[in-house]
Amino acid sequence: MSLSLFPSLWSWNLSNASTPYGVLPLPRVFQGTEYPSACSNGWGFSSSSAHYSFACPHQALLSNDMILASQYDGLSEHFVYGVAGSSTDDDCGKCYQIQLLDAERVWRDDFPFLLLQIINSGYDVMPYQFDVFMGAGGFGYFTACNSDCHSRYCQGGPCQQAMFSTSFDEWNEAVYEDPNVCYSGGIKWLENPSLAEQYCTVALSENVHLLDSCIRSNVQKFHQNFVEIRTERVQCPEGLYRLTGLQRQDDNAQQKPSPSLFLPHHCQGDRTQGHYCITTMQDCCKPSCSWRGKGNPSPTWDHVDDCNAQGMLRR
Repeated sequence: MSLSLFPSLWSWNLSNASTPYGVLPLPRVFQGTEYPSACSNGWGFSSSSAHYSFACPHQALLSNDMILASQYDGLSEHFVYGVAGSSTDDDCGKCYQIQLLDAERVWRDDFPFLLLQIINSGYDVMPYQFDVFMGAGGFGYFTACNSDCHSRYCQGGPCQQAMFSTSFDEWNEAVYEDPNVCYSGGIKWLENPSLAEQYCTVALSENVHLLDSCIRSNVQKFHQNFVEIRTERVQCPEGLYRLTGLQRQDDNAQQKPSPSLFLPHHCQGDRTQGHYCITTMQDCCKPSCSWRGKGNPSPTWDHVDDCNAQGMLRR
């Protein structure tokens, strides 16, 4: 059975299901090779090589492993786990508790808190702005998702290797009323769950983790920009850093996440100007925090996992 078809990669002590990697994510053992990104900023191998790295699908918002990690930590009632891009690699491994206050398009009164770990930096992400990784969250400066990314790409140039067999046009057709597939926010059919599921399935049927993320993020109304939020850096829960592979040495100095925690940092965007505090993405590129030594990593959990084109962990 393909690894990409397992509902979760670990059982998290919560089920007896057979999983590829056992009960819990364990500290990774570095084998001595840093694989380049599959996006245009990759280096060192020919475009026909299998030795490029991608973002790991199981780290997408509302994937089974993200949900199970929050249950493992006892936080699933109030928090949805995820990962995101920030403005600088100095933030690698930091976790933030986020209260959603205003949505771009569709609001729900019972939005839980987001609990996001920074795993990447982006050219167009500002301080206390978060670019959240989810299934079909939208291309950005780079893309290594579409099958023809060597010839059809965004501003960052052609990819080194593609992750999926679906083409740029197939991704573009699924985008919600936006001709610019590279900065559209991807598949966000919030008002039409059946159409969202249809488009998510066309784009992401090769990987159940991303397919689950795409469908659930639409149904639960997370697959959109958010105009206003409040945030505070918090201690990363064990399940989350086990899942990503990165914990900071200064992490224990932070407060633990809690629904009653005061969140002092306020971000106010402007929908008329297209300025948002939370955006969505999936460009398939290796996260910048997957390179060892970024931020202030602990010796045991020292980098964000990267995966091959089949979604298997690089060890």
